[in-house]
Amino acid sequence: MGNRRVRLSLILLCFIPVLVEGRARSKAKKFQTLQINGPPDYSSRVADAATSAGRTQFQHDKSDGLVVELWHRNSPNSPFLPKDAKHEDLVKQSLLWDKQRLAMFSDKIEMASRGLTMNNLSVPQDPSSINVDASSDTANVVSPVISGLTLGSGEYFTRMEVGTPAEGTYLVVDTGSDLLWMQCNPCSHCYSQPDPIFNPMNSSTFDVVSCYSSSGWCQALNVGGCIEDKCLYQVNYGDGSFTIGYLSSETFTMGTTKGGDRVKIKNVPFGCGYDNEGLFAGAAGILGLGKGSLSFPNQLESRYSRRFSYCLTNRESGDEKSSSLIFGDAAIPTGSSQIKYTPQLLNEKIPSFYYVRLTGISVGGSLLEIPSETFQLTPSTGKGGVIVDSGTSITWFNSAGYNIVRDAFRDGTESLPGTSPFDLFDTCYDLSNFTSVQVPTLTLHFEGGAELELPAKNYVIPVDEIGRYCLAFAPSSNNFSIIGNVQQQNFRVVFDNVEGRIGFEPDQCY
Repeated sequence: MGNRRVRLSLILLCFIPVLVEGRARSKAKKFQTLQINGPPDYSSRVADAATSAGRTQFQHDKSDGLVVELWHRNSPNSPFLPKDAKHEDLVKQSLLWDKQRLAMFSDKIEMASRGLTMNNLSVPQDPSSINVDASSDTANVVSPVISGLTLGSGEYFTRMEVGTPAEGTYLVVDTGSDLLWMQCNPCSHCYSQPDPIFNPMNSSTFDVVSCYSSSGWCQALNVGGCIEDKCLYQVNYGDGSFTIGYLSSETFTMGTTKGGDRVKIKNVPFGCGYDNEGLFAGAAGILGLGKGSLSFPNQLESRYSRRFSYCLTNRESGDEKSSSLIFGDAAIPTGSSQIKYTPQLLNEKIPSFYYVRLTGISVGGSLLEIPSETFQLTPSTGKGGVIVDSGTSITWFNSAGYNIVRDAFRDGTESLPGTSPFDLFDTCYDLSNFTSVQVPTLTLHFEGGAELELPAKNYVIPVDEIGRYCLAFAPSSNNFSIIGNVQQQNFRVVFDNVEGRIGFEPDQCY
């Protein structure tokens, strides 16, 4: 009996160092502090947001660039923030719009992989035949919309002036599309927007693009047509929403350069839409920042090169400070040792999207064992890969990658009180009794050494008013992944289309 006790004691002693070493490895993981500040105070909404956003402009010394302001649609300055807004409802709304946008991306990629276009252009009604008296009180009466849920309905927007004399309007900023388009009178079907709908008949600089113009703009459209040598455009989206009208050219006024001067950009191609159904919940249209030839950055090439960057301020802080969008060489931070670049990948099936190669993900300082093909772009089909996108709110990983990231994060947060899932989020915590907590660090690694070392508030976010916080990633049944704007917050994200690269620099929201 005595010998058995000795043997048992020796066996237990042999296990003790292993257990202690296991705890030490767990404690050695990298953590960072998440401050529990709760959701923004939406009661700070400005009295007349519809007339304040975009009225005051930056005064930056940017002699080699064009600087404009951006606002998130739920910021205090936003004219699109609902009255009596509740944070839980706004988060659910964002996730719903994300699902719609993901479906649109999926449709585009699937069609392109088969060598098909998104749709066939049905020749729309000639707007000259629409009986609208522009001088009457009914000239700006609009039809109700059906959807309003595609393309994020405008995560971030800016204010521009169009025409001569100039008229102010809001446009959604979107790296996932090319064509700048906006609603125009006379309107067959239009949705409600804060400003009067642009009437091209009142502008001396408006012109409709000829089908055979030497600019080649009409031929650059994904879907186009002709009526009496006038070029028609059509853009369709995943939920059946669409915009149809004339491809036109116009003068746009925006932003500031050195000394705070407003800048006029002449002869910009844009879609003048008179049949716009189910779109965008209030903004007049889209400012396309994609890689296609008709995108706004490419139209600025002769004056500001094809570079642009943005820095998105933290939406959860309730800070009224706007984000910034910079075009030209000034978009690239200088004198900084922190900025790192990764090459842009060309998806020949969908050349407008900004693809990058995600080489790994670290959680708690440990590089996860993720199969190399998980985030790989397949050139022959155009499927897979990782897209950097301004219009998707959260990051979506394909299911295989998501499960690995989520499980590693859960392993590092076992001490936090879990709670029920929230909408798309399956990893949530009750932090109502905390002022701060420790969460595992999370870093995205890209080809070329670029990294996104995410602040805790970029991936653990409040989803309601009672202290529930969730991991802000979601699984996608699609084989591609998207890096959303929540994860990009407080980084200057540089889209250098001259050198074919994308850069990330932290804390550069000037």
